Amino acid sequence: MTQWSNGYQQQQPPQYYAPPPPPPRRNTVAVALIASLSLLVVLVVAIVVVIAVRRGDDDGSTATPATSASTQSGPVDTCLVGNWRQSQYAATMDFSSIYDAKNKALGTVRVTGSGRLWRITADGKATEDFTSTRYSGRTEDGRSVDMTFTGTNEWTLKTQGGQLLFVSTGSTVELTITVDGKQAEQTNVEPHNNPQPYTCLPNSWKTQSLTDATASAQYDRV
Repeated sequence: MTQWSNGYQQQQPPQYYAPPPPPPRRNTVAVALIASLSLLVVLVVAIVVVIAVRRGDDDGSTATPATSASTQSGPVDTCLVGNWRQSQYAATMDFSSIYDAKNKALGTVRVTGSGRLWRITADGKATEDFTSTRYSGRTEDGRSVDMTFTGTNEWTLKTQGGQLLFVSTGSTVELTITVDGKQAEQTNVEPHNNPQPYTCLPNSWKTQSLTDATASAQYDRV
């Protein structure tokens, strides 16, 4: 399951230590999303992102080598070079730290969607555009949940041993979560570097998350 997480010290008297107070109900939420890079192959890239929320805190598998006709003369596999659009995305999100307008936690939500764009160049520079990205799902009790985004991520990429390696060079991505059409959260998304296995296929690529067996994404050439 894709999760949300993060973490938090007065001199105590020599005895009778009082337990620390419980953390606030809401602080920083760590959301694991799947970011797919595309190319002549299908790969699914999981990018763990930490979301700085105004209210409160919450964040395996085995790598599969790139297959198909993948070659490499520079920092990245040539099958990943090009412009790509996310055509499929699916993940199970733990939204226990997100609350609706009635102050009811969302719990676990299975989301699907598409729309993320990647531009990857032969020198490993990449731009990930979230402007048209939308993921949707429903809570266990039927509430509608939508995730929409604005902004871009800038990356330096490298492929090695069948894995895609990320180094963030800047981000302006913002996430908005609505529940039954009403805004529940709006927050900046701060990407974390996270290697992912990839597989190249003709005119697309796909990745599968190493940390969430339910998470996957596909990118098609545009």
